[in-house]
Amino acid sequence: MTASGPVPRDRYGFKKASHYITVDEYDAWNAGYTDHLTRRRKKWDVLMRSYGLTTHNPIRFPIKSEKVKRYVRKGIPPEWRGSAWFYYAGGPGLLKENPGQYQRLLAQVGTKLSETDREHIERDLHRTFPDNIRFKPDSTSDFDTRSEHLPNKKKRPPPPEETPLIASLRRLLQVIALHNPSIGYCQSLNFIAALLLLFLNADEEKAFILLNQITTLHLPGTHGLTLSGANTDIAVLMSLVKDYLPAVWTKLTDRSPEDRRNTAGPDAALPTISLATTAWFMALFINTLPIESVLRTWDLLFFEGSKSLFRIALQIFSLSLPIIEPLQDSMEVFGAVQRFPRGLTDVNGLIEGAMRRKGGFGGVSQELIDVRRRELRDGAKLERIDTASKVNGKWKGRWRGRTVRG
Repeated sequence: MTASGPVPRDRYGFKKASHYITVDEYDAWNAGYTDHLTRRRKKWDVLMRSYGLTTHNPIRFPIKSEKVKRYVRKGIPPEWRGSAWFYYAGGPGLLKENPGQYQRLLAQVGTKLSETDREHIERDLHRTFPDNIRFKPDSTSDFDTRSEHLPNKKKRPPPPEETPLIASLRRLLQVIALHNPSIGYCQSLNFIAALLLLFLNADEEKAFILLNQITTLHLPGTHGLTLSGANTDIAVLMSLVKDYLPAVWTKLTDRSPEDRRNTAGPDAALPTISLATTAWFMALFINTLPIESVLRTWDLLFFEGSKSLFRIALQIFSLSLPIIEPLQDSMEVFGAVQRFPRGLTDVNGLIEGAMRRKGGFGGVSQELIDVRRRELRDGAKLERIDTASKVNGKWKGRWRGRTVRG
């Protein structure tokens, strides 16, 4: 609670104000965006009826087509979003293939989940969306998780009994860690899982199916022990920046030609700024973009695939050029790239620019992404083999994780 009343929140329960936008700025943007949502909902209603589908809590949606793709790119109605994600991701079929899988795994958590994963999950639960009322009600707003390491007398009061969504989040993260031991629990999965639960009405089984698909299909290896998938995808992104945005690449490149020649593997062409973009993919832009932009990006992900993530990232870099172009210091560029996306409230402009073929990044196909991923993975394998063959100890391979698991 504030001194004057309840904390101003958006339609999803998140606080309107942040370090990057005021309540007044949010309200000014939201007035026009609410009109956009109203218009789009009317068009979706007509589309659904043309396919003989209900508009009351639908669980089925129109089959994929160019027309439906245009509708998705302009935003799925918020009240249908979770169901549409599940449907277009193939969730109903996956649910039929493995009936009861989630409950079976949940029954094994007590005896089979590693203590390390259990402890890390508990540590992150109350750090997940502290600005959302369904994860942290206003009555607990004074609790500061950053004080957990301080002596007892300096700690703030602990939170009251956890919310139902926090309890669901615990179970979901425990099950996914048990189901995929090559990943276990990795920081950032808590935010992805929480957002899925928020839009799937806390349906843990459906959230489990989508979270598993994210970690195995859309972001393979990204959350694994070595984070090899994250390194690969950031290397792919940097190669696309170099090809599609040469002016941006010039500002990002902070390694000398000699350094790049002496560095083998996927790290060879990666500027320092690549470290700032690792979280973009690992958390699917949560805590990078405003929440509405995150949700619209996820609409694209579940309908079109992981190419959408790269297109959005490229558009962020494109929009940031006027900000970073005057900067001379590489650390200033680094900081600007980290801060800039958080104020991108023009979600329609972001999506349109990312998906437009002419003057945008609509030409970045899934095939192109998959080919570059494969080339980088194959190159890394060859390098590891070459490294293993070195016996004099004078040369070491450079393929290693650039971030650490939390």
